[in-house]
Amino acid sequence: MLRYNPSDLCFIHGRNKINDSRKLTIEDFRTPKSDLSIEEMAIRLRQLLFDIIRSKATQIPKGCHLGVLASGGIDSSTILAVLVRLGYDPQAITVGFGEEHDEIESAEVVARNLGIRHRVRVVDKILDSTAITNSLLDEPYRAACFYYDTLKFAHGCGVEYLFDGLGVDEFFGGYDFRYERVLQLAAAGRSRVKSYLFGAHPNDYTEDEKMFGPLLREIEIDWNGMFPYFDNSLPFLEQVFIADYNAKCRQNFVPLARLAAEVDIDICYPWLNNEFIDFSLRVPSELKYDPASGRSKILFRKAVEDLVPSEVIRKPKQGFGPSPKRVFDELRTPVEDIVMDGKLVSSGYLNRGYYETAIEADCPSTIQINKCWDAFTLEKFLEEIS
Repeated sequence: MLRYNPSDLCFIHGRNKINDSRKLTIEDFRTPKSDLSIEEMAIRLRQLLFDIIRSKATQIPKGCHLGVLASGGIDSSTILAVLVRLGYDPQAITVGFGEEHDEIESAEVVARNLGIRHRVRVVDKILDSTAITNSLLDEPYRAACFYYDTLKFAHGCGVEYLFDGLGVDEFFGGYDFRYERVLQLAAAGRSRVKSYLFGAHPNDYTEDEKMFGPLLREIEIDWNGMFPYFDNSLPFLEQVFIADYNAKCRQNFVPLARLAAEVDIDICYPWLNNEFIDFSLRVPSELKYDPASGRSKILFRKAVEDLVPSEVIRKPKQGFGPSPKRVFDELRTPVEDIVMDGKLVSSGYLNRGYYETAIEADCPSTIQINKCWDAFTLEKFLEEIS
């Protein structure tokens, strides 16, 4: 129903999930909030950003080549800017998909501003790495294929240590477009868990069970158990923050780090540093996201406003990946060849008719496309582990 499994338990019998990243608790989010002014907090956060990057960079052997996954957004651009100010010469690594919403142009603005090399690749085949990529993971994830291709590209550029800006959105309120939907649904009377599922995962979560075969159709999913973050006295927005990190970031994004070892790259997540996380827990939620104005990452933007170009400060959040249409142009044939007569359909887990309807549609919905993509990825995953 989602693109990832939010549980610490693997959904495949007899298989374990290995995840040693920090898991936050409700008590962590009850950390007393700072009463410092935004100006004072921004100064302290800025110093912490430099300390974290400096500490990580000094551990890298001299002569090794550094890179940063560069989207042109504030998170990765801050890493680049700090590295440059510390005297390093990182490469900005950007991957696009030949579409108007690609991040290439935004990243080029940052690279040019900092005077660093910008290495660019446009992916023409999105799905080609699906099998090898998912064989390296405990559970399948559809978008792992192009993340893996990005890491391979970075390695081909000579990068040995690669920085990724993961973490700022989760800890400093970066998902404004999601928060707005979640809060609206809750205000309209939905439960907090359902508001989160529909509002934070609009392209994945559905209560339409037509995709399920007879073996899955009668199973009732305990969403409150899968997301045990909403039955407490925390403010709703804080509950959303902990769900975003513990479920989505830890279970969906952090496991992708193991793909780096396959291409002989060391991946660095400076914004998952414990000091960074602990600092964020002391920041009042109103300095992360303001529901009235829709402003996001308020304190983080303040802390780095003179480090990155003004266009970056103003740039709205943009996810990394191809458009659904771009994916489906490539996905139609694999769904027909692999999914509709695959193990999941023949075993009664999935309904062949659902996928048949989707690939025959002139304009399938984003959810239909993503369900087809998930089914294809799971089939390839099962092939690799069987």
